[in-house]
Amino acid sequence: MNIDLLLESISKFVPLTTSEKTLIEKSVREKKVRKGQFLLHEGAVCKATAFVTEGSLRTFHTDLNGQEHIVQFAIEGWWISDLNSFIMQVPATFNVQAIEDSVVLEIPFEALERLYVEIPSLERYFRIITQRAFIAFQQRAIQNISMTAEDRYLSFQEKFPKLELRIPQKLVASYLGVSAEFLSKIKKRLREEKKGL
Repeated sequence: MNIDLLLESISKFVPLTTSEKTLIEKSVREKKVRKGQFLLHEGAVCKATAFVTEGSLRTFHTDLNGQEHIVQFAIEGWWISDLNSFIMQVPATFNVQAIEDSVVLEIPFEALERLYVEIPSLERYFRIITQRAFIAFQQRAIQNISMTAEDRYLSFQEKFPKLELRIPQKLVASYLGVSAEFLSKIKKRLREEKKGL
C-alpha cells in the first residue's frame, strides 16, 4: 500500500508526527477499482471517503430521464465521495465510478471519527479541503448560470489542463452540462480560431 501521496497531501496543510502518520496508515485500506466499477451506488450509504492514489474517478447523479450529471472528477491526490452521505451516514444521492483502473485509499467513517480525536490537526486538514471544495462548487454554480458553454470549457481547460487528456469527451461534456456533439463543435470552432490568428 502506497500511503506517501496521502501523507504528503495532509502535510501540505498540517504537520504530522511519525506516530500520527502510523495511526493514519493503520486506519486506511487500499482498494483497487477497475475501469467502470462503482465505488458507491446512489441509494447506498457512503461508509468511507476515498483518496485517489492511481487512476481517475467521477461522481455523478442520474436524473429521472436517465441523464447523467457529473459533479466531480478525481485524479491522483484528490478526494472523492458523496460528502453528504458520508458525513450524515444517509443514502447517497450520487454514484462514484472509476473512469480508469484506479487505486484509492479509503478511510471508513468510524475510523476517521477516531482519528479526529487522536490527531486533532486532522480535523483542520479536512476543514480546509472541504472549504476549498465548497468554494470550487460555488464558483462552478456561478459559471453554469452566467457563462457560455464555450467559456465554461475554456475555464475547465485552464483549471484542469491535464484532466482533459485522460477523461473521455462525453464525460467532460456532461461535467460542462452540454452534449458531446456540442462540445465537439466548440472545440472545432476554437481550433479554427487558433489557426486564423
